[in-house]
Amino acid sequence: MLPQDNLLNLDNFKTEKMNLNNREPDILLEVPAQVYFLPAIGHFAKAIFTKHPYFEKCSEEVLYSLELIIYESAANVIKHAYPEGTIGKLKVKIWMDPQKVILDVIDNGKGFDPNNLPEPDPASPGEGGMGVFLIKKIAQRFSYFFSKEENGNVLHLEIPLKKNV
Repeated sequence: MLPQDNLLNLDNFKTEKMNLNNREPDILLEVPAQVYFLPAIGHFAKAIFTKHPYFEKCSEEVLYSLELIIYESAANVIKHAYPEGTIGKLKVKIWMDPQKVILDVIDNGKGFDPNNLPEPDPASPGEGGMGVFLIKKIAQRFSYFFSKEENGNVLHLEIPLKKNV
């Protein structure tokens, strides 16, 4: 079974980034999908969302949510996308828009259907499923699809920015 067999093929899916004049992402991170890169990805996210002037008026809640989304989605790619012993890639693209942040997390591993994950019990969290559950709760828009353009799986998220006045 090919990775894309598990996914909805949405190459004609018009994501919000198309409304950003098809521009290149404002931020691009590409690393091998290996567990020892996870702390670096977490530090990268924290630095971007706490130090970049674009986010200086955002609420702490939004900044933490953005960090959490990148960390959890990267952890899921590292843990689940590639067979053990295989070194794949992980790419994070970030577009900054005045009302929201648009994130694409991309891998070339095996896909999955996020709608088939059981909903975890937040009162007694166990192993597995909580990351996707949290990401879905935080994101205004959540989609997961195979992209011919990326030759891989894309987790597309849009997170509204609540700015402190």
